[in-house]
Amino acid sequence: MKKLHILFALALALLAPSLWAAPIGWYDYQASWRDGSFKGQFYYDSSAPERITAVKGTLVDLVQTTSIDKISSMDYDVVAPWNFLSNTSPADMGGHDAGFYVTLLDLGGTLTLDRAGLNGLYDWSSEALYIDDSPLLSFSLAPANAVPEPGSALLLAAGMAGLLARRRARALNA
Repeated sequence: MKKLHILFALALALLAPSLWAAPIGWYDYQASWRDGSFKGQFYYDSSAPERITAVKGTLVDLVQTTSIDKISSMDYDVVAPWNFLSNTSPADMGGHDAGFYVTLLDLGGTLTLDRAGLNGLYDWSSEALYIDDSPLLSFSLAPANAVPEPGSALLLAAGMAGLLARRRARALNA
């Protein structure tokens, strides 16, 4: 019985970090700024330095409608607490001319935006309609699917095995 408790404690210790972080996977993200809006998804990975590793969606602002498909914070030498999600524009020196900042907060099981962080919208594609740090007005953020993570399923299975072993031990002692 003692070996079973040790095995259960070891399994719980290995799975505990996944319980403290928001689930890894695709998130639906919608945001509205004073000068535009975005609707799409990003892939969140709490173990990656950049946290957001892929993005797809459409940005509609006063200047243009563009596909957002690039994470620009990966271009820097130092990992920042934010990501700049942008379009791909080879004509611009930075490789993009429109995008927005996303500063995430991982609250251990849920993911949200840090309203105090960088979350502004930018579009430099037109000199006449230059958008510089349009403030975030609202957002919604939710996991894209409700399929449980493998770690959660494994934790549930380990708990059920522990309960069954406990019941069996009680039956043998009675």
